[in-house]
Amino acid sequence: MNEHQVTIEQKPSLYERLGGYDAIYAFAGEILKVCMQHPDIGHIWAHMSESTFQKEHINFVDFLCKHWGGNTVYRGRDMVTAHKGMGLTEVHWKAVFECIDQCCDNYDVAPDIREEVTAFLAKFKPAVIGSPSYRDVVLAHPEMDVTKGMKSVGVHWPQVRKAVEDEK
Repeated sequence: MNEHQVTIEQKPSLYERLGGYDAIYAFAGEILKVCMQHPDIGHIWAHMSESTFQKEHINFVDFLCKHWGGNTVYRGRDMVTAHKGMGLTEVHWKAVFECIDQCCDNYDVAPDIREEVTAFLAKFKPAVIGSPSYRDVVLAHPEMDVTKGMKSVGVHWPQVRKAVEDEK
C-alpha cells in the first residue's frame, strides 16, 4: 500500500464494544431483574418458573450476541411467535425501555453504545406490541378450540407482518 491509499479501520462490533458474551450475559440478566421489579411489567414474570426464566435469559443473551457480532446461535422463536398472545401494549414497551435505560446507567454504558442498543431493540416493536391477549381471545370465544389458536376464531396478528426478517 502506498502513502496515497487510505485505510479504513473497521469499527469493532457492538458485541466487542460491550465486552463480549459474559458482559452481555450479565447485562441481560440485570435487565430482566429490573423488569421484574417494574410496576407495569413485573407481573409478566409472576408465574414463571425458574427453569423458564433461565431459558428466557439464555435466549435473550444468544439473540443479542448473535445480532451484535458474537458467534452464538439463537435457538429461540422469532419475535412474532414469542410475543403473540401476550397482549403487550405501548405501556409495556415504554416500561422495558425505562428498565434498559436504568441498566445502562448502572453499567455506565457510553451514550453512543446506548443509542445503538436502543435503536437495535426498537426495530422489533411491530413484532412485540399489539397482539391481543390469548386468554382474552379464549374468554371472548367460548366455542374456540384452544389447540387451533386465535386464527381459528378470526383473530390474526400481526395484520401485516412487519416483523424484522433477519430476527432469527
